[in-house]
Amino acid sequence: MKKIIALILALMLSLAIPCAMAEALPAEEARYTHPTQGYSFVVPEGWLMLDATNIDAYIAAYEKGEMTFTGTNAQTLQNLKPQVQGTDCGVLINPYANNAVFVKEDMGIEMTNEQFATFMVPMLKAQLLQQNPTIEFTDEVELLPFGENTFILLSGSYNLNGISASIDMLFLLQGTSLYTVNLTASSLFGEDIVNAFYTDVFALLGTFATEAE
Repeated sequence: MKKIIALILALMLSLAIPCAMAEALPAEEARYTHPTQGYSFVVPEGWLMLDATNIDAYIAAYEKGEMTFTGTNAQTLQNLKPQVQGTDCGVLINPYANNAVFVKEDMGIEMTNEQFATFMVPMLKAQLLQQNPTIEFTDEVELLPFGENTFILLSGSYNLNGISASIDMLFLLQGTSLYTVNLTASSLFGEDIVNAFYTDVFALLGTFATEAE
């Protein structure tokens, strides 16, 4: 799980505060499929989906002035590039810099949701707290059904430069594969924006599919 934690921390530091608002990407709804990991889902309209195969093109578009999406910028993407390529993850960003990170890992063993919640979640909490002691986790680990899948939810909050932000990690077990979806939302633009972000992401998770399906 070290690559999950590394990417969470990179996004917490780089995407928590967006740049000034301007025109977003053209509205378009389409099913995205990760080029190597095979999972797929419907991308909300006007959001940006990054992975190792397209991040260079987005950086170039920013630098040439061909892109006006406000949830991130060229320098942020340059900073994220090593993590995105190193973890082979997908990063979904909305115009307010709230984001969802998708990571697939092979655990080597099969576990039930209950086993994962009992044995793995406490270890993950401890590792995250070592990196960011301001994180406060909720006591309960929930099971949430979205579409055909049931995700394990771990929630918490933290403070970054005086701005409160929430962090929610959803885990999906498929055989020996672990799919992690990490959601990070800032309160900078108000609770309505945060609530809209979660509404869109939860709708997205209802369309989430893996290669096994």
